[in-house]
Amino acid sequence: MGRDKPFDEIYRIDESTNLYMIEVGLNEYGDIFNAWDPAPFKRRELDPDLEFYLKGSSEEIPDKYPIELCFTMPSGKRNEQMEDDVRQGLTNSFTFKRYLLRKKIQKTNTQMLLCVFLGFGFLWLGAILTNRVEGKLILSLLVDALLIGGWVFLWEAVSLFFFTNRDLYHQYNVSKRLENAPVIFRET
Repeated sequence: MGRDKPFDEIYRIDESTNLYMIEVGLNEYGDIFNAWDPAPFKRRELDPDLEFYLKGSSEEIPDKYPIELCFTMPSGKRNEQMEDDVRQGLTNSFTFKRYLLRKKIQKTNTQMLLCVFLGFGFLWLGAILTNRVEGKLILSLLVDALLIGGWVFLWEAVSLFFFTNRDLYHQYNVSKRLENAPVIFRET
């Protein structure tokens, strides 16, 4: 890999794996997880600040470059069993985030389809009734409301498709990238 990319100044490449490292210094393994979550590491929620940092770092390094998560521990504090539990906890956390995002994507897609059907349904009904209510003010206003409502539903579908879904898919891919990233531990 070339060293001419701007993120090379921030992220080092692990010479043994040729992966960009997202490095995090720890005092203890528990720093990775939410201090308020009493569950074992394998089921514990990530620390919100760490999760924010990992996601932001993953977004800064383009997808075409593979990454690894590198946690640095103080000398003499490494424990292989704890490291296996932490790896499993990180994987479980990102897997669960992807599960929740997948549910949000499904819900958004359902809303989008509903908006499309309602939008075209309102427009179709408004088009049919337009010629039948000429000269009747109240009915003419209701037909206009149907037409406006149809366009509003279609705009909502476009908004869900181009903006909301795009963001959800991006979050899903970032979580998947972090879930699949190798996790290594080193001593200072």
